Amino acid sequence: MKKKIFVLFAIFMGVILMSGCSIKVPKSNNTAVENTVNESTEKETANLSKNITSEGALTQRGKLVVIAKNNNKETVSLNVEVEFYDSSKTLVKSGKESLTAVGPGSTIAVEIYDTPDNFDSYKIYTDAEKVTYVKSYLDKIEISHNKTDEVVAQVKNNSDDTISYVEATIVFYQGDKVVGFDDGIESDVKPGRSANFNFYNPYNNNYDDVRYDNYKIFVNGAYSYAY
Repeated sequence: MKKKIFVLFAIFMGVILMSGCSIKVPKSNNTAVENTVNESTEKETANLSKNITSEGALTQRGKLVVIAKNNNKETVSLNVEVEFYDSSKTLVKSGKESLTAVGPGSTIAVEIYDTPDNFDSYKIYTDAEKVTYVKSYLDKIEISHNKTDEVVAQVKNNSDDTISYVEATIVFYQGDKVVGFDDGIESDVKPGRSANFNFYNPYNNNYDDVRYDNYKIFVNGAYSYAY
């Protein structure tokens, strides 16, 4: 009797164990979701980038200045990349500049520091992405400037917050021709205070002063990180 009970018990336990072995927990597979998200992000980035217009011009120092406009209705981060080619269309060098928060409708100016001494042509690429964890204050600033021996500019913070970074540039012109460039950055600009910039006059490769008759100041960004 005890032996029969033991056999029945062993069979019962075997059925349970076999049932347990046959149970499989489905593995989570997020590949399709991830692909959809990636495709959506890439499409959004492509659409934002399409709405950036740009043009380039050489200063008297031989550096390429890129002026670009954000025609999107939102603030974007902007990567500017330039490829330089010789007469045979062979790449000789490339240069990049990045901007954190370019406001809707804003025009910015950057100098490509890595512009080579000799090249025949160039291509400008502008890649825009949606801004995250950044608060822009471009709609809360006021720009004033004056020309004495040099150009001085103030970017006033009209917000109630301290602005972490204010980035400003200046492009010098002789008629419609770009002849010079300078830039500056100020940090921790308190409410009601100004970021102050003293821009150097343009010069050529021999460090001789270059004549100019007008200039334009660009605020490339006025922002704080908001984590």
